[in-house]
Amino acid sequence: MLFIDATGVLLSFGSAPTGIPRLEEFLVRAALEDPDPAVMLVKLSRNRRSYQSLNAFEQQQLRDGLANDQLDFRGHGLAGRLRQTFRVIRRNPTIGRDADRHFADIATNSRRRGFSYQAIKTLIRGYRLYRRCVAQFAIARSGSKSGPVDLSRGTLLLSNRAVLSVPSKTFDAAQDRAFISYDLIPITHPPFAIDADFARRFATNISRVMQLHHTTALCISETSKAMLSEYARSAGFGTARVGHFPLPSILREKAARLPHAPESRPGEPFVVYCSTIEARKNHLLLARVWQRAHEGGVALPKLVCAGKWGWGVDELKSYLAAHPDLSSRIVFTGPVSDAELIGYYRGAIFGVVPSYVEGWGYGASECLDFGIPVIVSTAPALREATRGLMPAIAPDDLAGWYGEIRSLSESGERRAWYRRQIADHYRPTSTAASWAHIKAALRHD
Repeated sequence: MLFIDATGVLLSFGSAPTGIPRLEEFLVRAALEDPDPAVMLVKLSRNRRSYQSLNAFEQQQLRDGLANDQLDFRGHGLAGRLRQTFRVIRRNPTIGRDADRHFADIATNSRRRGFSYQAIKTLIRGYRLYRRCVAQFAIARSGSKSGPVDLSRGTLLLSNRAVLSVPSKTFDAAQDRAFISYDLIPITHPPFAIDADFARRFATNISRVMQLHHTTALCISETSKAMLSEYARSAGFGTARVGHFPLPSILREKAARLPHAPESRPGEPFVVYCSTIEARKNHLLLARVWQRAHEGGVALPKLVCAGKWGWGVDELKSYLAAHPDLSSRIVFTGPVSDAELIGYYRGAIFGVVPSYVEGWGYGASECLDFGIPVIVSTAPALREATRGLMPAIAPDDLAGWYGEIRSLSESGERRAWYRRQIADHYRPTSTAASWAHIKAALRHD
């Protein structure tokens, strides 16, 4: 048996499906669609001491809910955005508290302050709790309840970082266990973690899981595999059960299923950067590039930054406040649906990903998936994600980034050359191929 932990996905509807949530969604979707009777979705019990099967209501919630990120929240006013929010909650009544803030951000355009924001967040929380009670009543009436799972019959695959904090004895019942290793950034680069406490908890959890017998680590890239292998060697864990799998081009396949996804053009040529806004992602460098262009009288394309605001952004916010003219040249969209993101990739003239460090760099590979050039930093994962086909510049090289962005903006011939490079040398990985690789690795085929 192959048991796929769906706990994180069941709780996280409402969060933008980028980065880690996108990978977790991929695993759950693949398990749902796999006709193999030896593949089973499971969830943590409420006391976090055992794993249970999913009831029929939860399975249907996953089938219905995995398409909810295609809902268009923007351009409909406050009332329209709230209607869409309530629609998501009705379909997914077990989502966690993350949804309250996420949907309040969307409704108020990410203004996390003031009476209106707090009132809307409270309204959303009240409706979410009400729908949860209704769902629990429906489950009780149907008799479709969760039941214990005999994990000794196979391998348990963990994909949510929070699950790694569960007591080890919860995993001990499994014959084998495996986890997805996205990166070790909180260990290797603690200043980029949310805070020092998170970095310590992360290091403790990884160490504890690696010490368990019969544990396999599946890394999302050769770069993240190298991170974990070096960590394992230095900690004396061994690296025999550290592997990696090819990441699928998830958004590209979703685009193929969305024939009406629009091209999102802000009325003029634009450059796109899809990423959570945090210090590690280096949006500050881009702000300085666009300010330098403004001071020099150079008209760069508009920069569209798609993603929610995260941590460590005080310096960026201070810089933007000190240079108010940038507000007309740099757009921070906040969280966007996949349909909107697809539109941005289809409409952009090229992308930028100046991150300091990554485990993979989905924003870079997604640009190639949609056939647009992308400038990346010299972080190894970004070079790997773009197969060495795209220009790479050190993340602190302001002059280098300014020159490359200006050159690619002004030269249609250069952009066309990079597009040909993508067409000739880049081949996306299908979700089916990625899932088959994961299954083979966990079954040691």
